Amino acid sequence: MLLKDVKKFHGSREAGIVIETENVVLDLEQYREILKEPYMSDKQMTYFFNVLKGCYSALSKEMEGFKVVLQAGEQLVDEVDRASNEENQRMCFRASDRCRKLQKKVKAAIERIQNCDYGYCKTCGSEIGLARLEVRPTADQCINCKTVAEMHEQRSGG
Repeated sequence: MLLKDVKKFHGSREAGIVIETENVVLDLEQYREILKEPYMSDKQMTYFFNVLKGCYSALSKEMEGFKVVLQAGEQLVDEVDRASNEENQRMCFRASDRCRKLQKKVKAAIERIQNCDYGYCKTCGSEIGLARLEVRPTADQCINCKTVAEMHEQRSGG
C-alpha cells in the first residue's frame, strides 16, 4: 500500500487518502515468502515494521501539510470566496482527522510487532496471513473475525 496524496474534491465528495496497491510499497519491494518459512519470521517482522514506519512517516508529513494549510488563514471579503475557504478548511479538518486515526492504528501495529503479537488475530489468535497484512498492514483481526465483527456492527447500527 502506498500512501499517495490527499485529494480535495468539490461538491458532495469528501477529501480522502488515496491508497495504491503495487509491487513496490513505500519504496520497499513486496514481501516474497520463502518456501517453508515460519509465519512471522524475523524477516517478515522486519519487513512489516519498515512498511509501518514508512506509513507513519508519510502520515506525519501529511499532518504537517494540513497544519500549514489551516494556519494560512486568509481574511476574505467576498462571501463566495469566504464560503469556499471555509469548506476547504472543513475538508482539511476531516482529512487530518482520518490521518490521525490511521496514525493511531499504525502506531498500535508497530507496538504489536514490538510485543511479538503482530500477525495474529486479537479475537481468535489465528494467523491473519501475509496476503491480508500486505494489503492492510494495520489489520489486527483475521478475515473471518473481521467479517463477523462487521456483520454484527451492521446489525447493531454502529
